[in-house]
Amino acid sequence: MIEQSKVIDALVHLGTLLTEDNEELQAATNRTYVENNWLTNDNYTQSLAHWSASLSKDNLSKFAKPYHYSDNTKRVGIIMAGNIPMVGFHDLLCVLLSGHHAVVKPSSDDKYVILYIAKVLRAKGLDTRLSIVERLNTIDAVIATGSNTSFRYFELYFKHIPSLLRKNRKSLAILSGKESGEELDALADDVFQYFGLGCRNVSLILIPREMDITGVLDHFMKYKELANHNKYANNYTYHRALLLMNQEQHLDTGFALPKERMSLQAPLACIHYAHYDKSAEVDNFLSENREDIQCIVGNYSSVANVALGSAQMPDLQDFADGIDTMSFLDDL
Repeated sequence: MIEQSKVIDALVHLGTLLTEDNEELQAATNRTYVENNWLTNDNYTQSLAHWSASLSKDNLSKFAKPYHYSDNTKRVGIIMAGNIPMVGFHDLLCVLLSGHHAVVKPSSDDKYVILYIAKVLRAKGLDTRLSIVERLNTIDAVIATGSNTSFRYFELYFKHIPSLLRKNRKSLAILSGKESGEELDALADDVFQYFGLGCRNVSLILIPREMDITGVLDHFMKYKELANHNKYANNYTYHRALLLMNQEQHLDTGFALPKERMSLQAPLACIHYAHYDKSAEVDNFLSENREDIQCIVGNYSSVANVALGSAQMPDLQDFADGIDTMSFLDDL
C-alpha cells in the first residue's frame, strides 16, 4: 500500500516543476496551443503558477486531513474537460489523496500537460495508482465533467457504478455600488481570464439601480487586446452581427457586448448585466438558479463567497459544483 505521505510528497515535487523555465513543460504548453488556440501560453502560465503555489505540503496535508485514506483501492475513472488549462487536475489530486487509483481520460483539447503531470507523478512512485487511457474500461466509479448534453450521456452510460457528474454552470458577480476602482479592475479578471470559457468566469453582473454600467465597463478595457485573438474575435463579430440583425439593444466595447438581461447564459464575448432595487430580488434569482451557479463573486453580502478578482484562483477546498469530491471518494 502506498502511504498518503508518499502521495503528498509526489504532488509537492510536481509543484516545484510547474515553472516557466521547465523546458519539457513549456514544450507541452506550446504543443497544446498549436492544437488548441484557446489555451494560450499566457493562460497556461497563470494556471501553472496557481497550482505551483497550491501544491505545498501544508496545503495538501490540511486538505486531506478530514478525509479517510482508503486501504481498499478502487479504480476511479476521470473524464476531464478541456475548456481552460488543467481543469481536470483537481479531480486527479483528490483521487490520489483518497488512496484510490486514478484512471484518467484527458481531454483531447488539453492532453499534453496532463500527460507530463502523469509522467512526473508516476516517476515519483505513483505508477501503480495512475493510468492514462483512451477508453474507460474496468472502473469501479467515475468522475466526469462535460456539457449538459454529455451529462445525460454520462448518466446513462455509468448508471451501474457510483458517479460524480458535472454539467454546465456559470458564475455571477453581485455589486453593492461601493466598489473601488481596484475592485472593478479585479472584476474584469473574473469576467475575461481564460477568455471567459470557465465555469467560474462571471457571465452575469448584478448592480444596484443607481449604478451606471458604463462605469464598470471602463475598467474592463484592460482586456481590449482580446479582440486580437482570432477565435475570440470571431465570436465577438458573430454575436455582434446577431444583435444588430435582431435589433437588440446592447452596448459595444469593441471586444465585448454587454446586454441588459437577467440570465447566466451569456454567449462567449457577451456579458449580461441587470439592475436590482432590493436584496429580495437578488435572493430570489439565486434561489431559482442555484443549480446553474458555480460561484458568486463580490462584496454584496455573505452570499457572495468569492472575493473580486479571485474567481479563477480557487482553494483546494473549492469543489466544483459545490459537491465534495473527497466525500464522494470516501464513500466508495
